[in-house]
Amino acid sequence: MKYNIWNKWDPLKVCMLGNNYAPEFFDGCDPKASDPLKRICEETLEDLDGYKTILQQFGVEVIQPQLDPTERFLDNPHRYPRGPLQPRDTAIILGNHAYCSYDDHPSIRTTLNDYAPIEHFDSAKFPSLLTHEEYTMIAGSDYPNYEDFLKHRCNKNFFLPMVWKELTNNYRMSKDFLSSACAFPIGTKLHIGRGEDETWTLESINDSYSLGLKNYEVNVLPSDGHADGNFHPIKPGAILSLFDVQNYDKTYPGWDVCYLPDQSWNKVEGFMKLKTKNSGKWWLAGEEDNAEFTHFVETWLQDWVGYVEETVFDVNVLVLDEHHVCVANPNNAQVNTFLKKHNMEPVHVPWRHRYFWDGGLHCITQELYREGTQKDYFG
Repeated sequence: MKYNIWNKWDPLKVCMLGNNYAPEFFDGCDPKASDPLKRICEETLEDLDGYKTILQQFGVEVIQPQLDPTERFLDNPHRYPRGPLQPRDTAIILGNHAYCSYDDHPSIRTTLNDYAPIEHFDSAKFPSLLTHEEYTMIAGSDYPNYEDFLKHRCNKNFFLPMVWKELTNNYRMSKDFLSSACAFPIGTKLHIGRGEDETWTLESINDSYSLGLKNYEVNVLPSDGHADGNFHPIKPGAILSLFDVQNYDKTYPGWDVCYLPDQSWNKVEGFMKLKTKNSGKWWLAGEEDNAEFTHFVETWLQDWVGYVEETVFDVNVLVLDEHHVCVANPNNAQVNTFLKKHNMEPVHVPWRHRYFWDGGLHCITQELYREGTQKDYFG
């Protein structure tokens, strides 16, 4: 039993830490673009090494996906995925069961499987939740109408064999994948964040995760983006949160909530200047006027960056045990006061390029084993 995750706060014993391409990956590219990217890669690897050391000092076994050091961006710029920096985005541990999709860097899935076998997750098990327009474009005369497609999408027997084969071969589900960036196991409950624009159903989630979900009461909560960028339960009775995320009186009755303000990007001159060029998706201080760099990132690295303007990194933390939590900002007085109130201490982990990667300390890890068992934290 190598996987054991029932909450967000029991003592962490085994953790996957993300990894990234080395600076040499961008050898041969235009220096105006590659020099900043090489600096990002070098400093990202330095910070990952620092994070690994801190985790090990707290008794955590750390495993990392590995990359081929001979790879170069110019070998195939159209097809290189982002590095395995944020393993949480396509993996989840539910109790003693691990799942991982094929949608991120392949080394994430390989590394998980090398640590301990993961449950079979077949992305072609049922077809994608196509929009009405998408479905109309591909539907033939033997296809059901769109409403029946949505209603029966998880039922192979409803469709004609050739229709089912075409749908599952060519339109695989990816939006239905449940990751630990959007789902929190909280003892006997599983809280899943779902945005207004997401169309997956609990039926489709249950069909893929029948082994993992059988131990939980599943609750769907509103979430603008990944749940771990909206709120974080750091121990029984305590939550870090943005404003207006959910009604905690119903979802976490009686819990103490520390509400954090946004990043106040309008006060950051460099970011606001760059926002006109990249829509507020990412930021690298000092390179706001580097047109070649901005063009390179926007042209070739769209899958590598996120949407930083919607992110508050002080929520995106990793709890080590009941008294320690990893934070990227050691100077947030509001967070520090809240932690002290709950007998916790911040452990500062430098993470310089979170505004480029749009990933915090929680995003770039994936807990694999915490001490403890399943408990009811809601009475």
